[in-house]
Amino acid sequence: MARMGVFICWCGANIAETVDCEAVASYAGALPGVTIARSYKYMCSDPGQRLITDAIQEHKLSGVVVASCSPRMHEPTFRMAAASVGLNPYMLEMANIREHCSWVHTNRREATEKAKDLVRILVEKVKRNQPLQEIEVPVTQRVMVIGAGIAGIQAALDVAAAGYEVALVERQPSIGGHMAMLDETFPTLDCSQCILTPRMVEIMQSKNITLHSYSEVEQVDGYVGNFKVKVRHKARSIDMSKCTGCGDCWKYCLARNKISEPSGPAAPEESPAEVAEKVDTLLEKYTDRAGMVIGLLQDVQNEFNYLPQDTLVYLSVKSKIPLSRLYAVARFYNGFSLEPRGKYIIRVCLGTACHLRGGGRIADAVVRELGIEHGETTADKLFTLERVNCLGTCALAPVITVNDKYHGKMTVGKMMKVLEECAREKPEQVGVEEAQIV
Repeated sequence: MARMGVFICWCGANIAETVDCEAVASYAGALPGVTIARSYKYMCSDPGQRLITDAIQEHKLSGVVVASCSPRMHEPTFRMAAASVGLNPYMLEMANIREHCSWVHTNRREATEKAKDLVRILVEKVKRNQPLQEIEVPVTQRVMVIGAGIAGIQAALDVAAAGYEVALVERQPSIGGHMAMLDETFPTLDCSQCILTPRMVEIMQSKNITLHSYSEVEQVDGYVGNFKVKVRHKARSIDMSKCTGCGDCWKYCLARNKISEPSGPAAPEESPAEVAEKVDTLLEKYTDRAGMVIGLLQDVQNEFNYLPQDTLVYLSVKSKIPLSRLYAVARFYNGFSLEPRGKYIIRVCLGTACHLRGGGRIADAVVRELGIEHGETTADKLFTLERVNCLGTCALAPVITVNDKYHGKMTVGKMMKVLEECAREKPEQVGVEEAQIV
C-alpha cells in the first residue's frame, strides 16, 4: 500500500501569485494513496526540507512528490534530504508548477487546475517507481572529440592538458573548420589565422592527442564511459608519413583536374628578360629557397609592387619551388597582392585600439575621397587602399601607413593632407608624424 507525501512550494510570490497553493495541497491530500499534503512558502529552505524529512519519518512515507520549480534546480536538494532519513532518493519526484504553470499563465484558476493535474500525474508515477541503487562502473580514461573546428581543437587541447588521451576526428583533410576561411574575427577584428594557427600547431605537438583527419565516425556502441567507436579513414593516395606539404600532388592530381592534365610552368627562356634578370638577382641572396618562400615573395613584390604571374612562373622554375606553393602562400597572406597596385599603398589599421579611436572614420573618409573600396586601386594607379587588423603601434592609434611609412594619431583632416602630399610628391618624400618601430 503506497503511503505518499505531497509538498507544495509557494516559491515566494513566483508560484503563489498565480497558483492557489493551498487549493492544490487540499486537492492532493484527497488523492488515493496520499497520506499527507502540505504547502510552504520556501520548500527548498532548511525548514522546508525539515518539513519533508519529519513527514517521511512520522508517516513512514514510501514516496514523495514536491511541487515547486524545475527539477534541474532542486531535485538533488530534495533527494538528498529524503535519503538522509532512509527513503530511497529515486522515490521522490518533482512537479514543475513554476515554469509550467505560474510563469506561463495569467489566469489563476486555469493555472491552479493545471498544477493539480501535474501533481496527480506525479503521484501516480511515484507509486510505480522502483527503488534504485547507484552503481559504479569502470570508465575508459580517453576522450574522443568529433570535429576539429576551433571549438573541437580547443576542447581537445583542454582535455589533453588535463592529462587524458584524446582522439580528434575530422572529416576534412585539414583541421580548422570554418574559422580557417575567415579573414577576421568579431569583436576585435583580429586575424582568424593568428588565433587558429597556434592551436593547430599545439594539436600536432601534443603527445596526448591523436589526430584522425580525413576520417569519419561510422559506428558508436557501448555506454557512457565505455564507448566503442569505429572510425573510417578515407583513402588519401599518398603516404602521410612521407608528406612534406610541397603541394605537388594537389597541382598534378588528375582526379581533381579531370578536363586535362595541367601543363607545367613556362620555360625560363620564355620569360621577359627584365623579369629573369631581377628574379635571378633576388635568388642569389637565398641558400635555402624552399624554406624562405615568404621572404622571396616579399622581395619580388617589393621589386614589382605586386606578384605578376610570369614572375611567379619564372621564380618557380628557377627555385624549384612548386608554383602551387607560391600561390598558396601568396593567397594566404593579405600582405601579398596578385593584382597590380597603386604607386601609394595606404593601409588603415582597424584593430581594437585603432577602431576605438576612430580608425573606422578615417577608413570611410579615404573611401569617399578616392572612390575605391578596401583592396581596390584607383583608375590612375596612384592609390591602393588596404585594411589591416594590426600595425603593432597601438599607443599611436589610430595608425595608417603609406608605403610602409607609419603615421600615428591620425585624424580625418590629417589623412586628407597625407593624400594631398602623396598626389604631388614622390613616395620616398612622404612622411607625416612617422613612428619608428623598434
